Amino acid sequence: MLLGIDLGTTNIKAVLVQRSGVILARATAPVAIQHLAEGAVEQDIEEIWAATRAAIKQVGAAEDLSRAQAVGVSSQGGALQLLDGAERPLGRVISWLDGRGRRYDRALVQAKGAPWFTQRIGHGASGIALGQLERLRSQSPELLRPPNQIGFVGDVIVSRLCGRRAHDASSLSIAALLNPRLRAADPEVLEMVGLDERQLPDLLPPWEPAGRLLPEVAEDTGLPKGIPVSAAAHDQYASSLGVGATHCGDTMVGAGTAWVLLAAEDVLRDPVVGGAFVCPHLVAGLYGQMLSLANGGSSFSWVREVVGLREADECEIDRMLAAAPTGCEGLRFWPFLVSGTASGLDAEISGRLLGLRLSHTRDHLLRAVVEGLAFELARHLALLTAVQVPVRRLVLCGGAARSEVTPRIIADVTGLPVARSAEPDTSALGAAMIARSLAEGSDDLARLSDEMAPQAKVFEPGADRARYRPLLDGYLSALPYADGAEGRE
Repeated sequence: MLLGIDLGTTNIKAVLVQRSGVILARATAPVAIQHLAEGAVEQDIEEIWAATRAAIKQVGAAEDLSRAQAVGVSSQGGALQLLDGAERPLGRVISWLDGRGRRYDRALVQAKGAPWFTQRIGHGASGIALGQLERLRSQSPELLRPPNQIGFVGDVIVSRLCGRRAHDASSLSIAALLNPRLRAADPEVLEMVGLDERQLPDLLPPWEPAGRLLPEVAEDTGLPKGIPVSAAAHDQYASSLGVGATHCGDTMVGAGTAWVLLAAEDVLRDPVVGGAFVCPHLVAGLYGQMLSLANGGSSFSWVREVVGLREADECEIDRMLAAAPTGCEGLRFWPFLVSGTASGLDAEISGRLLGLRLSHTRDHLLRAVVEGLAFELARHLALLTAVQVPVRRLVLCGGAARSEVTPRIIADVTGLPVARSAEPDTSALGAAMIARSLAEGSDDLARLSDEMAPQAKVFEPGADRARYRPLLDGYLSALPYADGAEGRE
């Protein structure tokens, strides 16, 4: 048996999995987020560690953990935890949601230019941890000086499990520190923020153990002492394992609060847009292009709230989506409720409902939002295919994957088959697949994913594909593009 742990922003999840991929037990333990003055968003690493142990123990209450053979870990990305020379926490976790570093990010991009960042970190801007590190260097430089250490949530929890802080390339990439060509932290970027590489966690491939489970953790949780523990992988990449999006041409669509694309290919190239992150995939020989729509499930939650359907069950929501006709009788939605985040579009673009009539109902409003998200997804896919990134099929997971109607709309709008994964804990399952690679001494994570990922229902493009083509063209032609940006297929 294999234990997968996902260190999410608001919940710690754990799953106990057979080698076949069958999940025997699962558990969730919440963690708090503190929203403070001046855009600060922080968490408590001790609470995260306590929740991690609690989730493991919940699994142990349902199944015997003494037969577990390895532990895999996935984590939220870019959440900083500064440590002293003895690896004791210095203050609280600075969340990836924290806004205090943004003006420092903007200043760094203005000083260096987007191409400078693209060449060094596979991302066309300063972001996630970089701005925070620059802020700390300006306000409290002593915090960043050796012997103090720069940690992230994932590697700190891995250290609590096995005694060694370690993460993989996907984790360092989302922190905006990894040079994907060097497969190491970029020395010029480190120099820019005044860091020494030795202050960072150890960087390991996902199939190499970070260490062995400590006796005191084994005694506390019921896991066998000495079993291998993985380095921390970024949760989106772990999800790609969990849903089986592990071959060149697979693009995972993580349909959560924000819709995130992770396209797998066998060529390392620059990010397709400045906001994309490029790094080596967990699967050997592949690379990932990760793009965020920024908007996604948050837009659908908004419309459900507005029309009084917050508490409606998923079957009722699906019935309403199916009841509205293709194209919603002229009603259109622009899914830009989170401002300033749409790749290639005018920074001032905002959400819109267009063509609204008295004849439109709640059914129309719900479907218009899903169609608008599908159009915006198609625009992002066009950014990939315009530079020959192969996109042969989509693999949908997250909240939208609970629907029977949404994946069909996506297939019809994009013209691509959509494999829908109904598994709710994809990152934790992907972490369990990493655990299996440790137990077996194998680096073939694509094979393990093929064997363990749950069967997905496939939605092929149907008759509505022809109806959506002119609607998609109309959507793309109406958008206000940023200077020099190209949005059409």
